Amino acid sequence: MGGYVNRLRTRLGQIAVRDELTGAYNRRFLMETLDRERARAQRLATEFSVCLIDIDHFKSINDSVGHAAGDSVLLQFAEYASSALRDLDIFGRYGGEEFLAILPATGVQGAITCAERIRASVESAGLLRLREAGRVTVTVGVASYRKGEETAALLARADGALYEGKAAGRNRVVAVG
Repeated sequence: MGGYVNRLRTRLGQIAVRDELTGAYNRRFLMETLDRERARAQRLATEFSVCLIDIDHFKSINDSVGHAAGDSVLLQFAEYASSALRDLDIFGRYGGEEFLAILPATGVQGAITCAERIRASVESAGLLRLREAGRVTVTVGVASYRKGEETAALLARADGALYEGKAAGRNRVVAVG
């Protein structure tokens, strides 16, 4: 009985921090991790960066080929993105078709390299090759932590970079200093 309870406790703990569809970390866990990483960077004077990743034209995928296909794209994307990250990086679903990667001990150049690796991997993977939906691509906004910066400000800068990439044509990585 004790083994069963321990397995159940472990499973419930995983559910509490994982996105049900993709298995990636959920937003709540990401935000808690981001706050911890910020505190660590403040305390140890280290750097870290974030990549805010959005699947381009995701609504049109759902509209043209259905929500099941959209769910499949989300799941496949999470797998491809996770495989492009280091073991110490934290990756999860930020909301809808947006994902967040937290990259400890990584400056802006390293984060750009990581984001480009994810972008290129998704573009070449052909996650959904349906004529109605077109090729699946992602746009990534990158920002590096500035000493004393609140996590909301860091995310806002990454979001601004993401929208700059969307406005410039999508399927690209844009970084802010």
